[in-house]
Amino acid sequence: MKILHTGDWHIGKRLNGVDMIEDQRYILDQLLEQIDTSSADLVVLAGDVFDRSNPSQSALKLVNEYLYRINIEKGVPVLAISGNHDSRSRLDYGSYWFEKSNYHMRTSLKDITTPVIIDNHHFYMVPHMDVLEAKVFYDDESIKNHHDVYQRITKEIDKVMDRDAYNVLIGHMFISNGTASDSERPLSIGLSEEVGADLFEAFDLVLLGHLHHPFAISHERIFYSGSLMKYSFSEVTQPKGFRIVETDVATKCTFIPLQQQRDLVHYQGTFEEVINETVVFEDKEAYFKFELSGMSHINDPMAKLKMIYPNVMELRPLVEKRDYVPTQVNAHQSNDREIFESFIESIRGEPLTEYQGQIFNTYFKGDADEADSD
Repeated sequence: MKILHTGDWHIGKRLNGVDMIEDQRYILDQLLEQIDTSSADLVVLAGDVFDRSNPSQSALKLVNEYLYRINIEKGVPVLAISGNHDSRSRLDYGSYWFEKSNYHMRTSLKDITTPVIIDNHHFYMVPHMDVLEAKVFYDDESIKNHHDVYQRITKEIDKVMDRDAYNVLIGHMFISNGTASDSERPLSIGLSEEVGADLFEAFDLVLLGHLHHPFAISHERIFYSGSLMKYSFSEVTQPKGFRIVETDVATKCTFIPLQQQRDLVHYQGTFEEVINETVVFEDKEAYFKFELSGMSHINDPMAKLKMIYPNVMELRPLVEKRDYVPTQVNAHQSNDREIFESFIESIRGEPLTEYQGQIFNTYFKGDADEADSD
């Protein structure tokens, strides 16, 4: 069997206030093509279908459109679970009759011991579950953190597992020692999120969502698909795509990268080299985060940058680290202008600029005139 493993679509995501819906459509079009290219037998969607529990109409429409094209038009089974960003009630709506077309959505713990069975592959689908909810569901006060949650869940599954079948767990969690990103919402406040990989020894394969890096962990049977797109500037260097898992004979897992419509670029340097295009960026339409020095005298630097790079999302001043060398000025023998110049040079490591001189003249005009007359 060939399983296309994807997750963390986060449809409806806004990055720095910018709607990513068209970028997401571009990615999903590639995913559709890859389903045909890979001859995938089914698609696994491991949580965080949407970016928030109350998605926009455009986000709902996009998800419905592409799930329809995958499941109905292409006739490919879809196995999906809810993640910590999703509304379970929204995703669960109509799930029973959708199963007639082999679209299986799981949002509740009550279904985890009933696997979806396809060609002797038993898929145990475990949606994201809050620690308190699991404690109440199992009436178990010993559940204190996420490791305890999955310890209880795997224990329940173990009671019914068919050892002769190929057993797959689909989940949405933080495996211990995984690589996290800024765009991943914490699974809990004040509790340990990490789940030990040792809990899943009984499974032939574990397909996960939540961590956005596809190589967040290195394990022979446990895999993250990673997110379809870069959803924070902490993910700039991360590859994005999905996995193809082949289960015949020996399990083979291959990561397939997807091309972003607009890449994320994080650049640190000087304003002058960026605005004068001394530094060359491959795609001026990319989403940029600039951290630049030399902007103190620039009026509205963001507007100037957007004339060349229209999709600048973030601009921050870059504070250059340097050794501080204190200077001494005789206040009785120096005028205000000389004291100000000495202060600026000691702090910034460079002489007073023309713009700074104009500021001084505006607020200390009398003393400036006196200094000029000297």
